[in-house]
Amino acid sequence: MREPGHIKRPPRVGTRHDALLIDSNGRLFKVVVTDLSSGGFRLETEEPLRIGEQINLRVPRYGDFPAQVRWALGNEAGGAFLEPVNLPDE
Repeated sequence: MREPGHIKRPPRVGTRHDALLIDSNGRLFKVVVTDLSSGGFRLETEEPLRIGEQINLRVPRYGDFPAQVRWALGNEAGGAFLEPVNLPDE
């Protein structure tokens, strides 16, 4: 049974990985992914992001991942992948 106020989500892994964010207008922004799960991510950015915006998160060596911005506060934002992501073993 789900506890009130508790959202079950996949385990998150802390990281600091440089990436690019491609917004819905095709603009590229440098970002740093600070945590990651098969369902979503948290990142740091110098550009403000719009909640609800469809984006692509481009991670060197792994490719582009379609996602949606779910929250943004200051220079941090979080998003959900539009399809589950298999995290690599490193």
